[in-house]
Amino acid sequence: MVRSQTPELMDDPAFAQDLRDSFHTELARLNRILGNDNVVIERLRRNMPRRVLDIGCGQGALLAAVRDALGAQVVGIDLHGHHTNLHGVEILEADATINALPECDVAICVLTTHHLTEKQVVALIRNVRRSAQRFLIVDLVRHPLPIALFSVFMRPWINRLVYLDGLQSIRRAFTPRELRDLVVQAISGTNAVFEQWVSPIYGKQIIDIDFRN
Repeated sequence: MVRSQTPELMDDPAFAQDLRDSFHTELARLNRILGNDNVVIERLRRNMPRRVLDIGCGQGALLAAVRDALGAQVVGIDLHGHHTNLHGVEILEADATINALPECDVAICVLTTHHLTEKQVVALIRNVRRSAQRFLIVDLVRHPLPIALFSVFMRPWINRLVYLDGLQSIRRAFTPRELRDLVVQAISGTNAVFEQWVSPIYGKQIIDIDFRN
């Protein structure tokens, strides 16, 4: 499958704010259903960070879950920092590929890199390295199997616009090899190391970068 270059509805700057908030509420529910929240929390629990930064945090639902589970200080970054904040977390408006980021022990980025170009993913990783000791990326995998499974099992539970955008998200996602190559490019010349994990049915992939070496 060739990576789609067609933007998602959420990427349209003219997309109404109330619809954007509705999308993020639905995405937060999907993250819980798909187990992404638990994956992030269990990965973070290995080192128990004091401060966590979420890039592309939406309304801050995942950060609230991290805060409640681990007792960490949390802060979010989003291109649309004026999201309705339903979870009592600090959300800053910034472009994480180019703007200075808050200092943190760990930065997380969940279901966001597929919205970026290849150059932006490299820039994001390099920018995060300036303020974080570790970077945890969780995203989709571009593959026919998750498209089929999403179509069959998720369509009845979500509204039509979120469903269509979800399919487009998978089409815009990176293959494991593509994302791995971008990470290698981004950390070239540094002592950073990383590991990659891909779920058995290609539902998600995880990149865990350690900048401390």
